[in-house]
Amino acid sequence: MLGMIKNSLFGSVETWPWQVLSTGGKEEVSYEERACEGGRFATVEVTDKPVDEALREAMPKVMKYVGGTNDKGIGMGMTVPISFAVFPSDDGSLQKKLKVWFRIPNQFQSNPPVPSDDSIKIEERDSITVYST
Repeated sequence: MLGMIKNSLFGSVETWPWQVLSTGGKEEVSYEERACEGGRFATVEVTDKPVDEALREAMPKVMKYVGGTNDKGIGMGMTVPISFAVFPSDDGSLQKKLKVWFRIPNQFQSNPPVPSDDSIKIEERDSITVYST
């Protein structure tokens, strides 16, 4: 476990590739509009739990995966930032669904290790535009 944490937290850190489209500010807050590259992402989805509880469940799974809990047993290092979103349920109810995305490091994009945990899925995502402070 200690090796897994060391690999995911203290290994190499890669920034999710993006390009600044514009900058701006309002009052004392400045921001950047960024176009973030798509690619393959490790995802974990948690439903029917408050956001903070869902994050406490999802984040360790992602950390274990990048730390070596995968079919190759290798630590991949981290990419930052890790993104997450909250969605309404498919039936339109107020119960929430949280999804965490971890961008697979460039070195593993073409052939990411298979997660040992079945709740982690590898997804292809399109590029997105975000605003960052």
